[in-house]
Amino acid sequence: MYKLTRILLLLALFALLVGGASAQDGGILIGTNFGGDPTNMNPLISNNTVELGLNEFLFPSLFNIDPVTRAPMMGGRNDQDNGLALDWSISDDGSTYTFNLRDDITWNDGTPVTAHDYQFTFDALASGLTSSPRTDVLQSVETVEAVDDTTIVVKLKINSCRVIEELDDFGILPKHHIEPMLDGDFSNIDTLEYNKNPDVTAGVFNFGALIADQQTSLIRNDNHWMPVSPEGYIIRNVPDQIVGIEQFLAGEATSVGTAGSASVPPPRMQEFRDRAEAGEFQIYEYVDDGLTFVGFNLADRSNPVNGQDEDGNAIDQGKHPLFGDVRVRQAIAQAVNYDDIIEGAAEGEAIQVNSFGTPALWGYDADMEPWPYDPDAALALLAEAGFVDHDEDPSTPLVATEDALYAEPGSEFAFELLTNSGNVVREAAGTVIQDQLGQIGIAVDFQTQEFGALVQFLLGQDFDAIMIGFTNLDQDTDARNVFTPVGDLVGGGFNFVSYSNDRLTELYDQALSLPGCDFAERQALYHEISNILREELPWWWLFAPFSMYAEANSVQNWMPYAETRYANMADIAISP
Repeated sequence: MYKLTRILLLLALFALLVGGASAQDGGILIGTNFGGDPTNMNPLISNNTVELGLNEFLFPSLFNIDPVTRAPMMGGRNDQDNGLALDWSISDDGSTYTFNLRDDITWNDGTPVTAHDYQFTFDALASGLTSSPRTDVLQSVETVEAVDDTTIVVKLKINSCRVIEELDDFGILPKHHIEPMLDGDFSNIDTLEYNKNPDVTAGVFNFGALIADQQTSLIRNDNHWMPVSPEGYIIRNVPDQIVGIEQFLAGEATSVGTAGSASVPPPRMQEFRDRAEAGEFQIYEYVDDGLTFVGFNLADRSNPVNGQDEDGNAIDQGKHPLFGDVRVRQAIAQAVNYDDIIEGAAEGEAIQVNSFGTPALWGYDADMEPWPYDPDAALALLAEAGFVDHDEDPSTPLVATEDALYAEPGSEFAFELLTNSGNVVREAAGTVIQDQLGQIGIAVDFQTQEFGALVQFLLGQDFDAIMIGFTNLDQDTDARNVFTPVGDLVGGGFNFVSYSNDRLTELYDQALSLPGCDFAERQALYHEISNILREELPWWWLFAPFSMYAEANSVQNWMPYAETRYANMADIAISP
């Protein structure tokens, strides 16, 4: 009966598409994708933007993410999450988490979604027999047990407040449907026909069909506990982003991109603002969760060594003659006009950031004051650090005096700045930096490198300063592997600038193992970390790009949030 119903729905969906995206019976959402067909819609092993976006509408998750704060929430609503957990508790010693689940969600074949489905999926991950990349949770979790249909008990190997997010990182599979296909061997998950045709799901949509090189369709799940209005959701393949935009502007699609990949490209953003203001369509803008920065090598470049030995004892790494002094880093942060970088390099579609992270992340303190553009203050700070204009010629480099902490007296203030070739944004930013630092007597040898070579310089800690970007940052902005000695490993560590601060390390440890893991308390700890990193500048924080959703006016009651396009899918209606 289920298969017959599905066939009839597919025929109805096709008829609606032929008749127009905004026709009858709730209409159809249509997005565009230039990344190729989704090849694996199994949420345990999906690993690209389109697949992950589809998973959000097809499969349940352990809990909902608050679309405003991006933090896990008990109960609540986010139609892109389909969260099961009503609430959870943590034992006094922090080693046990107990989740209480809803009892009113079913798979689309009528079978209840239970705690046993979650345990089954975790056990598959923990087996090590699948190709799932979502293994971070295995570092801290010892066991997952479905005590009954609505209760999950998680035992930890080590206490970790970050385990909450990790427990929700791999989707939930229907045990009753998948287990009989495996013949007792979890490795068979990778090759299931189900991965391309997920016929048993529990989201607001059911899987419809994949037409190779053309489109993927989803069909409304009328048996969902909160059914949505749109009759279907279609993702059309297009050859490139420009074609997708033109289809949207021609009324052939209801959105630019998809739920998982949605931004209007920077060169078109102002056009879209103008046209949205004229009433042609709707837009929503937010700051992305990644940033561009310059990393300062704080150690002796000529002799890279790890930050600590095997017993955790600090190793003397020497000091970089320039960047070993925090006053030098603070002077540079005030010597360049951030507006010029953002306008000249990022086409104005970015925002200055002041520490690790962006305002899109709850661990980032958005109330921090930015470093101002103040060349006079920068020169005064450099003079205090022992670098002066010895010949009253601003076109020549400053030189070190006896007051310089680490530079040889008489040596010029000159350094090498590297970035990856072909990245026009960073190349433009480097040119601005080179020009404006040159105006106050800092000679910058700006060079571009092929990306693979750049990474070798970076990981080998063989550089003065390096401009690069990090993206998809964690919501809590936890970066212990980036800014503590544990990550300072020559040849393979993320703390390639050799930064160490005992208070910062202490704060990271507190945030990780805070008893009860209270969100507000953890946020306060990460905000203190943000402010330390802002002041000490192991990285010179530059900018985070803007992202922009665009949606047709026919999509009514649309309420987007940063990183969540359709949090209120159940309220959306599509007008003729």
